[in-house]
Amino acid sequence: MRKLLAIAFLALLGCGEKEPVAVKIIDFDAVSKVSADLLIEKVIPLGSDSTPLLSEYMKVMYDEEGFFVMNIDRPKGIHHFSNEGEYRGIIAEVGEAPGQIMGINNFRLLGDELKVNSGMGNSLEIHTFSKSGELVNTVPFPLNAFAFYPMNQNELWFYSSYNMVAGDHRLFKANGQGEVLKELLPNDFNEKMLPIDEQSFFKGDDAVLFREPFKTSVYKISKQDSLQELYSFDFGATTVPERYWEMDAFAGFEMISKQGFSDINFLEENDKYLMAYVVLQKERTRKRELYIWNKKSGKEFKMEIDEEEQGYFKMPIGIEGEQLVFIAYAPYLVRNSEILNLSPEAKVSLASVTDDSNPVILYAKIPE
Repeated sequence: MRKLLAIAFLALLGCGEKEPVAVKIIDFDAVSKVSADLLIEKVIPLGSDSTPLLSEYMKVMYDEEGFFVMNIDRPKGIHHFSNEGEYRGIIAEVGEAPGQIMGINNFRLLGDELKVNSGMGNSLEIHTFSKSGELVNTVPFPLNAFAFYPMNQNELWFYSSYNMVAGDHRLFKANGQGEVLKELLPNDFNEKMLPIDEQSFFKGDDAVLFREPFKTSVYKISKQDSLQELYSFDFGATTVPERYWEMDAFAGFEMISKQGFSDINFLEENDKYLMAYVVLQKERTRKRELYIWNKKSGKEFKMEIDEEEQGYFKMPIGIEGEQLVFIAYAPYLVRNSEILNLSPEAKVSLASVTDDSNPVILYAKIPE
């Protein structure tokens, strides 16, 4: 078995000096499995009004003021719910009326505001909304990017994925006035590579985590505006091979689909845990596994999420204390109501949920 912790000496991107960084190497195949029958300790059904119900595939951000949820497919706006699930209205509504915007690609929370990304081609716009729904301002950026992360009001990071049309680089730092200050990760791969619109920035332990689609390294964005590798996932036979990056886009995807490939879809880290949600795809089948590392005890494990039996755990959105947080499509919960592992309080909260309900927020106990 490979050592789980290796010391790698990495050259910081954008900096000529070398600095020792501890990189945890995760031999994914060797990680022990545990049951996905997690104890659901808390349930928050999301309320609804006359607006259409949320779909199965959603983007979710949350903080002390509630949950902000958007349908991924053709979003009409961002729905705001209180911490108790009460519907509070729509923010960044799509439309042509004053205070509305033409579309939404992505959004993030920053303090008392929402930062919303829209636009196509070689330019985008970041719209700032108050949590009450007021459009505060709009700033254009000369970039073609989907993923972004606002560090503060005057520092934003953007990622364009493998898209030569987007420019000579893939990772950008900009200020709050729309000026690009720094470019990282040169576009030196096959020019026929297609862009992949996936999340690339995630919440870390007092840092921002960054990963690229189909790659195995997880970095943090340092205060020196460079990348420091923290984690390296070894997926064995389902690691995307190096030759993929030199192939035609369609031939390359056919090749990795036939052999099977693993991809990190979600990450979050706090002072005690690292969570990674990994999807293995092979032709028409998918396997979902949730990886947890307890940084204080050193224990690590993974659990397989079967869509038929645990589909309500297939969309993690964060870690809170000793709990994993998920947003669950209501029909998955109704379908498996007899086998759910619920606390008495969660059972009461879930009693009113039907197939026609809005999604539900779940808090599940992290196994020891």
